[in-house]
Amino acid sequence: MRKPIHNNLAYLKKFFLFLICIFALSGQLVTAASSLSPCSFDKSIETDGYRRLALIIGVGEYRNGKIEDLQGPPNDARNLYNLLTRESGKGGYGFPEENVCILTDEQATTGHFKDAFERGLIGRVRSHRDVAVFFYAGHGSQMTDCNGDEPDGLDETFMFHDARSNGVTDFSDDEFNHLLTQLNRKTENVTVILDSCNAGTATRSADAGTYIKRYSQPQPIRCKDLQNVVEGVGDGSAKQLSEGLGTVIFSAASDGTSALERKGSGIFTNALLKALGGVGDRPLTYAQVARQIPTLVSAESYQIPYFHGDLNKPVFGNTGRTRPMGWDVFAVMEKTKIRLSGPPLPGIGPGAELRVYDGAVTGADTRDPGKAKATVVLDKGTGTNAMNAIAHTRTIQTHVQLNVGDLAILVRPSDETLKISVRLRPSHEPGGIPERRANTLRRFIESDPEANLLVTITEDAGDFELSVNRDGQLVLRGPENESRMTFERDAAVPRNLWQHARQRALKQLRGEGGRDFTDNQTLRVQLVPLPKMSRKEDSCPDRITWKQARPNEEQIIPLCHTWRIKVTLDQNAPKPLLIGALILSTDGSIYALPSDGRRIRLSAGESVIFDNRGETFVGAPPLDVQDRILVFGTREKNPVDWHLLTETARTRSASNAPMMGLYRELSDYLQPGTRGQQEIQIVEPATWTMSSLTMQVVGGSK
Repeated sequence: MRKPIHNNLAYLKKFFLFLICIFALSGQLVTAASSLSPCSFDKSIETDGYRRLALIIGVGEYRNGKIEDLQGPPNDARNLYNLLTRESGKGGYGFPEENVCILTDEQATTGHFKDAFERGLIGRVRSHRDVAVFFYAGHGSQMTDCNGDEPDGLDETFMFHDARSNGVTDFSDDEFNHLLTQLNRKTENVTVILDSCNAGTATRSADAGTYIKRYSQPQPIRCKDLQNVVEGVGDGSAKQLSEGLGTVIFSAASDGTSALERKGSGIFTNALLKALGGVGDRPLTYAQVARQIPTLVSAESYQIPYFHGDLNKPVFGNTGRTRPMGWDVFAVMEKTKIRLSGPPLPGIGPGAELRVYDGAVTGADTRDPGKAKATVVLDKGTGTNAMNAIAHTRTIQTHVQLNVGDLAILVRPSDETLKISVRLRPSHEPGGIPERRANTLRRFIESDPEANLLVTITEDAGDFELSVNRDGQLVLRGPENESRMTFERDAAVPRNLWQHARQRALKQLRGEGGRDFTDNQTLRVQLVPLPKMSRKEDSCPDRITWKQARPNEEQIIPLCHTWRIKVTLDQNAPKPLLIGALILSTDGSIYALPSDGRRIRLSAGESVIFDNRGETFVGAPPLDVQDRILVFGTREKNPVDWHLLTETARTRSASNAPMMGLYRELSDYLQPGTRGQQEIQIVEPATWTMSSLTMQVVGGSK
């Protein structure tokens, strides 16, 4: 596990490799052509006694035809712009439009970026209280280090629209640090958000995979050919910024993983927007956002986000924001049907569930199902980028009237976000599946009730890919093009595929704790080792000492060590909770606890270790692969049989467990097309919460 990073911008250079992965603003585009930025910096507006400034870059189109274009960065930029410039009272962050410069595609040249950074950020800061935000989405890369400040001999780079054309090179981290140094001299309230990468693993080609990497191979170049390098600022900048900085850095990828985009948007940016859209009973902090993003990202990508800086500060300095991003009710068509309108949001689409609250609701009450007037489901035909849609009620509180101006908050995403596409590698390609065998696989999947709903088979680009290894076995590869599963029997493929889709759905869950509970805080989760005397002797010696991680942080599992899950309910929790857990493995497997379906009740301050039969685990290969654990806490009056949510709908229906309330909502959520088909049995709505952490098994001397 990585050591804690100290507040020192020397680490900015070290982790610049991972930085190019986050926001991209959107908004009205200025088309003026000039050597200066097309944005106007003549007017700046103060709000609450200070300036909120932002520069947002989204580069999807490149002048150099050899650089692969990207669809997502301009969209990411526009979505972030909408969030920043929207009024705080309407779910945004209240940045005046005059204070925000957005550059996309051909406007986002190297010269325009430098001018906008110097005049739009550095030049407009007037007080140490001013807030400055920089966002970049686009390709990242590397270039020759010409001042000797990089151990690997390579500088990390941004790639603007004109990179590698007409004598323009990539923009190096040395140059960026030089600009950042000047900005930090004027204000410490700086946020750097990057959705790109400077290294990482390879993905499948565009005709075989639906994921696109935001990385371009380095261009061979000699130092004497570099005209834009600011000599000597690499180390110097870090030293000047080593004390008292408040810079916050959000990066889309680290640990050698790649920043990916899918379906025209960055996976990291989408997760970021979801997290930034929420509110609580206190101002949202960077730490709260950072705790939500990794699980949301892992639903679609293997990339590991990275966060650095003083994360306890309010996001973008906004302490007065009390309303979340959502959609407004602008027409009540009949008792069970309403019309909604609002900005494009990640997860919006047919089948998406929203809670409808009174239009005056604020703060943590917007995450309390007991305060909601109704739950509604968006009808079919709703586009994911629609500005308005029809929804029908799934549940509605007795004697409650839905009104124009009520607020609808997304609680569970659309059916489309739950599905996966799987490419069957054609027989004419190396490792391809013979046609007859491929047809049999299709029949297996079509005849499986769960897989038929969740899995789309294609010979074109897919999220996952099935191929044949040298031994004639089917191998499933994930978006990162690494092997996820090797099958002994072809008939085992359908279940494994729908389990991968099930994991995608589960990772997108977020608790609704209201004022009672907070995700990733109320439940403190640790993986704890068994005492050595309890371990069975085996042929695998203990080479690594177990180092206990803090609650809700990644645990490194030494090879062959046995471990269990420990859960503690915060001592300030106002109500007892029933505890359940799910272990999500990268091979698609899902393990549920309690394994026997028993009820485990915790009161404030109490702990439990899952120690029944089938609840003890051993660190085993694959090594250095990140698996995720989700732990849930639900109220006694609204229990959920988590072990049954890992099974098929038929198994859940055949059980004796009553299916109502949250359990029924989640059961239907896992089956695309079933939400909203009938009203669920109403029980008293109750708050619930969850926590998430990761684990890796390591061997050798790591």
